[in-house]
Amino acid sequence: MSFDNLTNLIALLATIVGLLYAVSGYIEKPGRSYRLILAFFLANFLSDYFWTIYELLIGDSPAVSDFAAYLGWNIGYLVLLLATILLRSPGAKRYLHPLMFLPILINIPQFLQYISFGGILNNCWQVGLTTAAAVFCLQDLLYYLKFKVKCPAFPWFSLIVLVFLTLQYATWTSSCFDWPSDPQNPYYYFAILSSLTRLFFPYGARKHFEAQESRREAKTAAALRAEVLTRTVLSLVIVGICAVGFFAALWIKNSLIVENGAILDDGRIVVWLFAISAAMILLVMALLYAMTSRFRHLLENRGAVTSGHRSRLNFFVTLAVTLALMLFAVVYNSVTLYDASVISVYEDGEEAIKSTATEIENYLTVASTSVRVVADTVDLMAENGRSTEDIRRYLVDQTTRLAEKFDENFTGLYAYVDGEYLDGLEWVPPEGYEPTERDWYILTTAAGGEVVIVPPYVDAQTGSVVLTFGRGLTSSEDGSGLCRNTVCLDVIVNHVDDVVSKVSVAGKGYGLLVDSDGLILAHRDNSFVGQTIVELYGQELFDSIRGADESMITAELDGENCVLFVAPVMQQWTMVIVVGSSELLSETYSQLAVNIVVSLITFCLISFFYYIGYKNEQISGKKVQEMNLQVVSALATAIDAKDRYTNGHSTRVAEYARMLAARSGASDAEQNGIYMMGLLHDVGKIGIPDSVINKPGPLSAEEYELIKKHPAIGSEILEVIKDRPRLATAARWHHERYGGGGYPDGIAGEAIPIEARIIAVADAYDAMTSRRSYRDIMPQDKVRSEIEKGAGTQFDPRLAGLMLEMIDEDGDYSMREK
Repeated sequence: MSFDNLTNLIALLATIVGLLYAVSGYIEKPGRSYRLILAFFLANFLSDYFWTIYELLIGDSPAVSDFAAYLGWNIGYLVLLLATILLRSPGAKRYLHPLMFLPILINIPQFLQYISFGGILNNCWQVGLTTAAAVFCLQDLLYYLKFKVKCPAFPWFSLIVLVFLTLQYATWTSSCFDWPSDPQNPYYYFAILSSLTRLFFPYGARKHFEAQESRREAKTAAALRAEVLTRTVLSLVIVGICAVGFFAALWIKNSLIVENGAILDDGRIVVWLFAISAAMILLVMALLYAMTSRFRHLLENRGAVTSGHRSRLNFFVTLAVTLALMLFAVVYNSVTLYDASVISVYEDGEEAIKSTATEIENYLTVASTSVRVVADTVDLMAENGRSTEDIRRYLVDQTTRLAEKFDENFTGLYAYVDGEYLDGLEWVPPEGYEPTERDWYILTTAAGGEVVIVPPYVDAQTGSVVLTFGRGLTSSEDGSGLCRNTVCLDVIVNHVDDVVSKVSVAGKGYGLLVDSDGLILAHRDNSFVGQTIVELYGQELFDSIRGADESMITAELDGENCVLFVAPVMQQWTMVIVVGSSELLSETYSQLAVNIVVSLITFCLISFFYYIGYKNEQISGKKVQEMNLQVVSALATAIDAKDRYTNGHSTRVAEYARMLAARSGASDAEQNGIYMMGLLHDVGKIGIPDSVINKPGPLSAEEYELIKKHPAIGSEILEVIKDRPRLATAARWHHERYGGGGYPDGIAGEAIPIEARIIAVADAYDAMTSRRSYRDIMPQDKVRSEIEKGAGTQFDPRLAGLMLEMIDEDGDYSMREK
């Protein structure tokens, strides 16, 4: 990988990580500053992704205008300037110091250097915005150095941005000079450092927020789980979007490539890739909005979600994410393994066919050279007037020498000289044997002194295939270029057959050797020797073998798909290795199967341990819920004990409220939440003096005002329970009236939370069906009348109607204080 590609990939990865980091901060503190940080990384993502993918695919910088190539980065500089202005210390905004204008003096000569390379608009924009940002960063830092006491914290964001801008200027300046080699070019190192520095922008924004807040809220377990879930899903989706964009761009590139490998239209690739990058930004922005909105909704309403539901959700999401990652890993590893195995097997096959063809050619070259040497010698002997008997004795001697020195399959030399047949094995031709009518004589004399290989024949006695190498004697040439005399050597293909019978591809397949007419010269199965491939497999296969442009082709033999590795031998024959497709890749398929099985087993084991943890968490959650309920019940009892006239009041209100919630269509989780609110709706009475609560007679105006404070006191007490932010809802607003005029806030109608409206009906009902110091339990018909009368004024009319249904169904008046 080149230095350019490595630098671009690091920049893109840093942008993605910084984006996810900024998302986490935005979820926690969805303010304008974090939105600017998000916008900065999204803008950089546009250019980083476009530039990186283009260079990976094309191998060169995008040949487009500065506006298109630098659009995202230029927007990012503008956003960074706005963030720098916003995240300064309040006092620094009105502070002036001469040193804060130092970047202007430094950047003027640098700007003049940059402008000499062109891009006037682009350089003015980038240098102008970065210089202004550096000025504001220095202003913030200088203010802190002078007024440390007044500053709530160190201006980390300004320092990080200033370091980033300094590295950017070092990067730009380095690009203006020529360097001996890439490793010595500081441009790459400064570019990588500046990319990594961007990762700390969200950290600087977080430190700014912490310094401005009086206290920092601790994250609950639910918030942490939801944040991790959101970050994980976003990471997977963004990485997935990047991968899809890359393959889409690759497909577009391949569709625009002509046969010679040249790209048909670079401009179209640029347009498509830029469109893909822009579409990805829109997708990421939509995803960010959807995920962060959903996350904050979960946090705001997490009181209505039980720990069991959260645990179950976490369990299934974890399994889904694990399965997705496992599937990605399995598919990626399987594809990689398959491609590598196929390439390796094909390379082994090509190596085997080439080495076999070379070995056969070397063997046959020995025979060809031997014939050439013998023919040259016989030529000299004929020119020197030696007798045919001398030549015959020479052939006999050379026949013995060749068999001893080279190969016993070199079965004999023979010649036709001046009308006489001479045999090195001293074989006497039968009567009527005419050498000039034989193929070996006709072909060798017509070759004009070149060594030829006569088409092989099958020996009738031994069944072996015999090759004949022959050469005409140049001393016997006539005026037409024909040689009247010739020398030949017979070679039995036993050695060639041994070589062919042993060849394979990693122990698979078999080899065969065919000549230009399709005759099988060698085969693993000797029964095929002497037959033609056309008779066995058809003319089409033979034409494919002879006309193969590559060393590997595919064909169907005996009903099986096969891979054929092909190589020419002596420009007359063809060496072939035949391997069944399924057999060739059997080990690859086995490895893939093992890989998939191991992955499945791993996933099952991970799922099992997840499930064990999930069940343990459920058991622990139930125990915690039971404990919480016991603690709350005990607290409710303690509250009721403070008023000797309302023993069991909170428990009954909680029960009635749960019954109303069930009738109104609330879920089990919401019913449980309302039950808990009912138990604690009067917790604020802890802050009211006992003398007021237990006063037997009417309350004075001052005492009544004191009593009216218990909803606000209860709300303050319960608001500290951060894991259940809605727990204080009923405690604060259960004395509000649907028609208005209630306390403590005087809200009315649908502005009163539904939980508080439910508790208000249940509280009023229990107040009428309980004993008081000044009266006994009210009759049921009187209670019904009061509820009916208060519908629409004191109570939500729909909830009042549900309470009337409960009263009508309670024939024995069991819903009352016992």
